[in-house]
Amino acid sequence: IWLDLTLPDYMADITQLVETPGSEMHDIWVAGGKMLLVSLGSAACAVVTGFIAARVGASFSQRLRSLEFNKVESFGPAEMNRFSTASLITRSTNDITQIQMFITMGLMMIVKAPIMAMWAVCKIAGKGFDWTLATGIAVAILLVVIAVLMHFVMPKFKAMQRLTDNINLVAREN
Repeated sequence: IWLDLTLPDYMADITQLVETPGSEMHDIWVAGGKMLLVSLGSAACAVVTGFIAARVGASFSQRLRSLEFNKVESFGPAEMNRFSTASLITRSTNDITQIQMFITMGLMMIVKAPIMAMWAVCKIAGKGFDWTLATGIAVAILLVVIAVLMHFVMPKFKAMQRLTDNINLVAREN
């Protein structure tokens, strides 16, 4: 996050050097080189973070599948009649994969985004009230859009789960 948020500072330095009469090309190249190094560092951190998040998500889902399998194995006949085979297949494959993706993406985005937003707002707050107000309004609009999207997506996700159960049921019958 720090590397991502220092990039605009280097861009501002380059812009100031370009606009300042008498600036030497060497100074612009040095600032550009620093900006390139920061960009490469940010990319390297993103790759490492993605790898670690994927490993955590995969490890968690592996453990969850194992626990689910052991739980289903311990079911008696009465409990087995409460669940369809198609539903159990969906729970052990699709649902756990969804949880794995949520953990992986969550570690990468849900953790990073609020920290980056707060840090950026703090950086912008020092630039003037107008910039702070514009940023605050943009963040509020973004939160409203996310809430509206979640409101529309959740019923569709639940319908998709039912359809996946039906696909597993038909595939199992075949």
